[in-house]
Amino acid sequence: MSVGNEKGEVFGGHLNRAVVSATCEMVITVIDGKVDRVYDEEIGLNVFKFD
Repeated sequence: MSVGNEKGEVFGGHLNRAVVSATCEMVITVIDGKVDRVYDEEIGLNVFKFD
């Protein structure tokens, strides 16, 4: 889950449980293939790899 504020800052993490009091918009998509993470030496981060 990622949420942002009026300063343009984004915060993310895992959502295990939630109670929605008014509205909630979610997009969940099933994709064909495999998604993995691989280390990118150039940027120094793990990035998604889609097969």
